[in-house]
Amino acid sequence: MKRKHDVDRFEIKQKLVGDMLAGTKTMGEVGKALRVDALKMSQTNVCKLTGLSRQVVSDIENDMGNPRLDSFQAYFTLMGLELAVLPRERSELVALESTFTKQTNVADTAK
Repeated sequence: MKRKHDVDRFEIKQKLVGDMLAGTKTMGEVGKALRVDALKMSQTNVCKLTGLSRQVVSDIENDMGNPRLDSFQAYFTLMGLELAVLPRERSELVALESTFTKQTNVADTAK
């Protein structure tokens, strides 16, 4: 049973990723919001679990510096996300989302 103060991590993640795909949030903003709001973790905890330095975690969350790809992967894996290559054009993302939704519905129906 959920208590009032419990958060729905999936719901938070879904909203934040939607915001990022819509172009209203950056990767860093999404990561920081997931860390703080969904996972309730400090940067220190992230560092311990990923092996990243505090500076690298800060750079990722503030969209600064030039973190290595493996640092991004470690950070976002901990947040429950994976890195992907997507089209830059928002109109192409909408078409891609439509295709993905259809494929998901077909897969769900087949179960």
